[in-house]
Order: sequence, then C-alpha cells, then structure tokens
Amino acid sequence: MGRRAKYPTLDEKAAASRQHRESYSQSQRGKIVRQAQNAHYYAKCHGRCGPRTSKIMSETPLTPSLLQFAALPLPDSYLFGQSLVGSNLIDESDLLQWDKPPPYDFPNPPDLPEEERLTHNIVDVMHGCHLRIERDSCAHRMAMYNMGESDRVLEEI
Repeated sequence: MGRRAKYPTLDEKAAASRQHRESYSQSQRGKIVRQAQNAHYYAKCHGRCGPRTSKIMSETPLTPSLLQFAALPLPDSYLFGQSLVGSNLIDESDLLQWDKPPPYDFPNPPDLPEEERLTHNIVDVMHGCHLRIERDSCAHRMAMYNMGESDRVLEEI
C-alpha cells in the first residue's frame, strides 16, 4: 500500500541527495542564495553590535579640556563619601546656589588656606551629590525598564 520507494537502498538515496545538492549549488539560484547566506553570516560575525557613538556625541563634539576634566578621578574624601550615600550629617540646603552655572553673585574670596579648603570641600560634596542623583536616576530608569516601560525610559533619556 502507499507509494513505491524512489530509492531502494539508503546508499542510493544518499547519492541522489548529494547529486541534487551539487547541481543546485552550481545553478544560478543556488549561487545567489549562498552569497546571501555568506553575507549575512559575515555581517553577524564581524558587524557592529550597536551604535558606537550616541546622537548627542555626533552633534556636539567634546572639547579637549572637558575630556581632560572628565578623566580626573573622583575625590575620595570623607565629605564625598557621606554626600554620596546621602548622609544626614551634611547640610545640603545651601548647595542649591552652586547648582546653577557660574558666574556667581558673590565677591571673590580671599586667598586664604581656609577658603581654599572650603572650596575643596564644596567641590567634594557637590561631586558626591551629583553622583548620588545620577545613580538614583539610573536605578529608577532600570526599574521602569524592568517593568516593561521602555518607551518612558527613552523619553527621559
């Protein structure tokens, strides 16, 4: 019952399959398909995994002085650590005046060691506060992304 076998033995079937594969690979259509497969594989193995530059970076290149400043290490002072963890030991109420860009409406401070130390402390606290805010916003965006709200994350960025 049913259809009669085309190839009586397994060896004949394998030989016919091999001959068909060879004739297809020599045909015009076989060559086009193989080229497309090779191009896809090459792009997959050697292609870029994502954009290497962001849209902002391509529009406004960073100045060398800004790149040099960004390469400086973060402070490792006690004030920086306390402001980074959001300690209540540091009064951050007067820091809002330093969040806006210069020039500031204050007279130039005298060149005293105490004044230099105060400026250094303010810089450490501001770096700590800004890094804490940045980490909090990254954690917030990650939580939104994990909840499936990727559209809102892209809007915020």
